[in-house]
Amino acid sequence: MRPVICAVLAGLFLMAQVPKQGPKEGAGVDESALRAHLAFLADEVMEGRGTGQRGGELAVRYLETQLQVLGLIPAQGASYRQSVKLAGVRLDAAASGLRFEGPKGALAPSLGSDLVMGAASAENATAVDAPLVFVGHGITAKDGSRDDFKGMDVRGRILVMLVGDRHSGPPMPLCCEAENLDGRWTTKFEEARRRGAAGALLVHTDASAGYGWPVVRNGWTQERFQREGAGQAGAVQGWITEATANRLFALAGQDFRSLAAGADTLSFRPVALPIQARGRLSSLVRTLEQWNVAGILPGTDPELKRELVIYSAHWDHFGKGPDGAIYAGAVDNASGCAAVLALAQTLARQPLKRSVMFLFPCAEEQGLLGTSAYVAAPLWPLERTVLDINLESLNVVGPTRDIGLLGSKEPGLRALCAQAAAATGLILSPAKADPAGLCFRSDHFPFMRAGVPALSPGFSLDGGWDYLGDKAAAQAKASDFLNHYHRPSDRYDPAWNLAGLMQQVHFALELGRLAGTAHR
Repeated sequence: MRPVICAVLAGLFLMAQVPKQGPKEGAGVDESALRAHLAFLADEVMEGRGTGQRGGELAVRYLETQLQVLGLIPAQGASYRQSVKLAGVRLDAAASGLRFEGPKGALAPSLGSDLVMGAASAENATAVDAPLVFVGHGITAKDGSRDDFKGMDVRGRILVMLVGDRHSGPPMPLCCEAENLDGRWTTKFEEARRRGAAGALLVHTDASAGYGWPVVRNGWTQERFQREGAGQAGAVQGWITEATANRLFALAGQDFRSLAAGADTLSFRPVALPIQARGRLSSLVRTLEQWNVAGILPGTDPELKRELVIYSAHWDHFGKGPDGAIYAGAVDNASGCAAVLALAQTLARQPLKRSVMFLFPCAEEQGLLGTSAYVAAPLWPLERTVLDINLESLNVVGPTRDIGLLGSKEPGLRALCAQAAAATGLILSPAKADPAGLCFRSDHFPFMRAGVPALSPGFSLDGGWDYLGDKAAAQAKASDFLNHYHRPSDRYDPAWNLAGLMQQVHFALELGRLAGTAHR
C-alpha cells in the first residue's frame, strides 16, 4: 500500500480511539430527495440504463446534471465525463451453435436453456474445434498451496471448470480472502487465457454461482462488453447447466458428479475427456464510448484538500433485452446512485477538510470495466486517495442492528468503521464465509487491487443481517431479492421501507466525514 495511504490510515486508527460523536445536528441525508432520485433512475423512461443503449445515455446526462446543480467541479477538465472505450459483442444465436462428439454419441445443447456462450474477443466469426479437459475448479494458488492443473499443458483445449473454490473439505474462507477470488468465474476465464486454452465452459449450480441459471442466461443472451483491445482471439467462453454437464461427461463414459466431488481435494488431477467440441460463433461487433461520471467537492483545509475521499456507485444495468423487456435495476443499482447523489447534496452544504469525489462508474455489470478504467487512468492521484466508499444494491427490506462490510481489512480503517457504526447506532456484522465471491463483484474491488482502501458497506446480497422486528419475515423478503436480481422484476416500489437504506447512507456519511477530516 502507498506510504501516504498508510500514514492516513494510521491517523484514522488513532482517531477511532477517541470517544464517539454522533452526526452533526441538521446534517442528515434527505430521504425524500433520495427516494426521488431512486424512482426516476429506475423508471422505465430510463430504459434500464443499459451499457451502449439510449437509457445509459439518459442516465449519464441525468447524473452530470445533478452534479452541476450542486455546484461540484467537473473531475475531467471542463467535463463531468471520463471516457471509457469498449467493444460490444452480441452472439447471433441463429447462426451459432456448438456440438460435442464423443465415443458414446453426440450432444448439441440448446442455446439459452442448456448453454450460453460468446466469443472471448471482439471478432465476428469464431471457429471451434477443440478437445475438452476437466480441470476441476481450475485454480492455481499464488502461494503454491493448490494446483488443479498439475503441470498439464492445456493449450488448444477447452477447459471445463467448476464455479467457486470448493464445495467440501476445510472451512470456507472468510469474505475478501484470496481463495474467494480464485473461485470467481472471471478469474477462471483469465486463467484459461493465460494458459493458452481454446476456451472455457463453466458448470453452473445455484449454490456455487450464488444465483440461478436465469441470471446467467439473461446476462449472456444480451450484448456483452469488454475493454477495447482486450480479449482472447479465437477462444470461446460460456456456461453449461449441471444437467448438461451430466450428459456431456456421459459421452466420455465418465460420471460428472463423481469427478466433481474429487475436484475438492488437493490431490485432484485434470481429466482429459475424449470429446471434441465443434461449432461456430457468429457475432455482431461494435466499438463504443461510455462514460464514468464524476464531480469534485473541494476540501476546506489548505493541505488536506490535496487528498481525496470517493463515494462511488455504478450507474449501469442491463437496459433493454432482445425481447424488449426493460431491466430497470432499481435495487441494482439505482439505489446506490440515489444514495451517492443524496450524500453529495448533504456534503455540498458542509464540505470536509479533504476533497470528496462523487463517482458513477459505467459497465460494472460487464465486469467492473468502468472502475478498472478509472484506476488505470485516475482523475485524482491514487496515492492521495484515502478511501473509496462504494454503495451497491442497498437495503430496501427494513432497518437492522448491524451493517456488513465487504472490502479492505486494514485495522485502522476497520476501527474507523466501528466508530462510524457506533455513531449511527449500528454494529459491524462479523466476517463470514463468502462462497459466491461477493467481495470481488462490486466496484470497490478495482480500488482494493490498486492499493486504495475501499469498502462496499451494506451490499444487499451480503445477507444474514440482524433485522429489527419480524426477523423471519424480513430475511425472507431479503432472500426473495435473488428472485429479482438481474431480472426485469427488479423494479422500484413506492411502498418500500427505506429505513434500512437510510441507516446505510448515514453510516457512509459518517465514515466519509471521519475519513475526510482526520489528520495524519
